[in-house]
Amino acid sequence: MNDRLPEMLWAILIRQGFGQEKALGQFRRVLNFIGNHPKKSELHDLTLTGISKLDHALRSELVAFIAEPPPTNAVLQTLLLFENLPAREVWAEALQAPNPDLGLLMSAVGSTLWHQSQEATDCRWLRATAQIIAGRLHIPQEMVKEWLGYPNEGDQQSVRPSIRATEMAQNPLDPPDLTWPKAFWKEAWEHTPCIQLREPQPQAEIEVLVTRDRVRNVVGDLRAHWEATHTTTAIDAKHDGVFGMAFYSLQILDELMGIGVGTQILGRLGLRTILELRINLRFLVLQNDDDLWRKWRKYGAGQAKLSALKFDENIEAPRHINVENLERIANEDLWEEFVEIPLSGWSGLDLRKISERGDVKDAYDQYYSWTSGYAHGMWGAVRESCFCTCGNPLHRIHRYPQMQILPDVVEDAAELVDAILDELHTVFPSFTTRLIANARKHESSATIQNFNKPEPA
Repeated sequence: MNDRLPEMLWAILIRQGFGQEKALGQFRRVLNFIGNHPKKSELHDLTLTGISKLDHALRSELVAFIAEPPPTNAVLQTLLLFENLPAREVWAEALQAPNPDLGLLMSAVGSTLWHQSQEATDCRWLRATAQIIAGRLHIPQEMVKEWLGYPNEGDQQSVRPSIRATEMAQNPLDPPDLTWPKAFWKEAWEHTPCIQLREPQPQAEIEVLVTRDRVRNVVGDLRAHWEATHTTTAIDAKHDGVFGMAFYSLQILDELMGIGVGTQILGRLGLRTILELRINLRFLVLQNDDDLWRKWRKYGAGQAKLSALKFDENIEAPRHINVENLERIANEDLWEEFVEIPLSGWSGLDLRKISERGDVKDAYDQYYSWTSGYAHGMWGAVRESCFCTCGNPLHRIHRYPQMQILPDVVEDAAELVDAILDELHTVFPSFTTRLIANARKHESSATIQNFNKPEPA
């Protein structure tokens, strides 16, 4: 695409302008010219750069022969769109009055960008076969017969790979001249616009199972269950942890349902946080160890202490941080002087290992890697959210900046929150309110009631 496609642009235009059968007829006509020419050994390179390096008389003779039939002449006039075309004066003389067709150029390049397309393979066959006929390239005799009979439909699967492999092989001692390929793509970029690949299609109407009212109803039921299961005002790391994770995940979900949030970058960050809550909670519930619950809680207090100490020194606290709140959290359970500051994770394990021991590796595999790319601002996330694919083949299908509407994360987040509520129910039964399951149940009930409703008279 980058280096060799521009060099065979004249053949690519013929292939696109006439279709395979007629184009191959034109290619064979050129190959016969080479085979019958007394200087055929000099005509081994049919690239635009190769043609430009022939002596003037031979170059003019070859270009005039290629452009001689009137229909071909009309198609090749598109070459003159490029000021840096190798041997442009010779092509201009042979093509006479230029009437370039930008649409033909775009469709021709578009059909050959993929190097294994039929159009690209046909042009690559022409280039490699010219080298064979000129005596520059030697291949086994049985392959020569196959190639000269190209394209026999029955032999396509065997001959196409050998054509492509041979055409792309280059002598390491003879590096290619990339002056024209670089100039081609530069001119194409400078003189043609980016094109939206396709108009955004309106999304099909999606069944809405989770609403903000539904989330807030679940929060209300959860508060009632918290009161029913809250038995002491002493520190209860397990009770606070289970309910705290559930409330936290529901608050994130509520924020995800703000206008546009679930279809933007921040939605992915929220989904990743809910996933981490789900994995950690599952792990803690399965371990069923009060000391581990306390360790999880102490880790959070230690992080509050660490941040507060940093801001006590010469570091100015950012505007979003209330240092007094951090100090309060650090001192709630134990005087700050006795609060440890762990330097590794709270459990001594990474999230992947926690998910394995918590038997939720499937959720980790589903959600972690791609959402983490968003959390860390990696290229995949940047590419998906901030760039659009250009539909102009002359721009090599590059990317241009455009903010993207992403698939909504709300339903995925709601399923993870339901899984968190399942864990809460396991530790503190019986909390049966759910987001999606209850919504579907409610919808099914409403459908049955509507079905049984008598028709109006």
